[in-house]
Amino acid sequence: MFVRGAGLVLWALLMALPLLSEAADRRLEDLDLGELMEVEVVTASRRAEPLSQVAGAVTVLTEDDIFRSGATTIPEALRLAAGVHVAQTDTDKWAVGIRGFNGLLSSKHLVLLDGRPVSSPSLGGVFWGSSGVPLSIVKRIEVVRGPWTSLWGSDSFTGVINVVTKSAAETQGGRSVTTAGTTGFGETLILGESMGEAGHYRVYADGSYKTGNWLTSDTGQRGSSNWKQGRTGFRVDWPNAFTDALSLQGEISGARIDDGAAGTPHVHDPRSKNSYTGFGQFTWDRATGLDAGISLRTSYSREQEAIGDLTGTFNTADLEVQYAAGQAGIHLLTLGAGTRYAWDEFSQGHRVSIARNDASSFESNAFIQDKITILPGSLFFIAGSKFDLFDSGTLEIQPTARLLHTRPDSEIWMAVSRAVRADTRWQRGGSYTLRDHGVEYTVIAPNNLGTEEMISYEAGYRCDISSDLRLDLSLYVNEYNRLTRLEFDHVNRTARFENTLRGTAYGMETLADWRAAQWLTLRPSLCLINQRIHSRDEPPKGDSMPEKGTQGELKIQALTTPWEGVGFDLLAAYTDSPTDPLVDGFFSLDIHASWRCTDTLLLEIIGRNLTGPHQQFSPLRVGPSLDLRMTWDF
Repeated sequence: MFVRGAGLVLWALLMALPLLSEAADRRLEDLDLGELMEVEVVTASRRAEPLSQVAGAVTVLTEDDIFRSGATTIPEALRLAAGVHVAQTDTDKWAVGIRGFNGLLSSKHLVLLDGRPVSSPSLGGVFWGSSGVPLSIVKRIEVVRGPWTSLWGSDSFTGVINVVTKSAAETQGGRSVTTAGTTGFGETLILGESMGEAGHYRVYADGSYKTGNWLTSDTGQRGSSNWKQGRTGFRVDWPNAFTDALSLQGEISGARIDDGAAGTPHVHDPRSKNSYTGFGQFTWDRATGLDAGISLRTSYSREQEAIGDLTGTFNTADLEVQYAAGQAGIHLLTLGAGTRYAWDEFSQGHRVSIARNDASSFESNAFIQDKITILPGSLFFIAGSKFDLFDSGTLEIQPTARLLHTRPDSEIWMAVSRAVRADTRWQRGGSYTLRDHGVEYTVIAPNNLGTEEMISYEAGYRCDISSDLRLDLSLYVNEYNRLTRLEFDHVNRTARFENTLRGTAYGMETLADWRAAQWLTLRPSLCLINQRIHSRDEPPKGDSMPEKGTQGELKIQALTTPWEGVGFDLLAAYTDSPTDPLVDGFFSLDIHASWRCTDTLLLEIIGRNLTGPHQQFSPLRVGPSLDLRMTWDF
């Protein structure tokens, strides 16, 4: 199935070759490819450093990348990142995973918003429909693939997605973003002003309505529809002289939707539901040297969500302190510590319930990492570890060792890491029914769940083949042990989570950035993963489960600027499901056209899924859509 879909994408590329060869000697004059490697990344080392100094697989989606994709949500923008599996499973629901894991509540990767974890401590996953901020204030999205538990803890089992927003100083003035089309309509208003001699603030409001009518089901059941959402938020930044920078931000949002059963038939009932989220965060950064400083971040989040007829309220408060030391001889040391306190409360349902109405957990952590210079300017050894103390009293140590060799036009890196993933409250106590091979089973509480474990071996190569062509290659082998899966009791027709799954995954991710002409940039990528999962007689069941076999994703993004102020962009992709071999892969085609009419007015046309309705890892078929977006700066 993958080969057939890959052939379609390759055919589209071959048809474009005559145009490419015609203008292969032209260049973009505004930015050389080598300068792209100097973009700063924070997530990979917890301190700002250029991408060329990162010993790992990293993709940085810039503000322009997000704009050229035509994305209206963060999951849509993440489709650009190699190794990230994105599928829309319902009007307000997305399944997002990294390196072989994918599911509605995928718990194997960490999602951050300006450093604040948004992954649910109770459920492990992210409610993408209610999490996030307007894309108009997003500066970049850093996607770090592979285990980064040595810095970010057990939540980052397969990677980290960090959404970084613009500072208040970068959003001065007013901006209106209006979207309307076959999916519905939305409006975002942003206003930024100065505050005193050095301070700035930003306020924003965002509202949208999505019909859900572009999603259909073969069974006749409806997906979710009439999704109404609104949010308002603020950010205040205040730099003090040359040493301190303070930032305060917050947001509240609410949504209502007619929830359908077609997208997730096991746990969702057709009914109307409301959801609410809110957060506040304070950060303080103090510079103690040219490349050294102390930072403090604390936040509080509250979220109300429903799973079927079960309604839960989740609260999380966290605090972390970090110290980035200056270069001391051959050592560059970074260390920190933090705590997280989470508590929740559930209103039990009839079809979906949980063992306790309320529960709380307290976790502590610390990390240390040293970047050792072996050969100045060319060879570095990075060693570090995270220490997670869970509420159960279990202490997990998650070390990593990385080697980086840099040259003027290339980088080679290698890494070996140990990662663990703790069980969630949902896995320990969630009860619901599911259907397997026509038989209905009830999920019951497990006897005892331990932490999942992975040993990962990685290597990568990045190089400038020419001034117009850059290549990025990553290879990895993941050895899994004690992964959580559902074990079925066919006599009593029950199922429970157990740590009985193990296996090995072999993967490859390669992507290129080719400035084929002054008006044309091509970004092809190919990701393959072969998963050898050792289970019992039945294939593994559960949310975000890896499956046996080989799956792949092939994408090509073409960015064109036919005239000044006019852009036409295309993203063609073929995607296999990494978690269900019975689900067919799908071919997708998205287009984005833009026209900057004046310095203050921008018009865009966004077309998605133009190849026709297809399933994206769920029973619902996602159909074509066409939207018009207007951005007005005032």
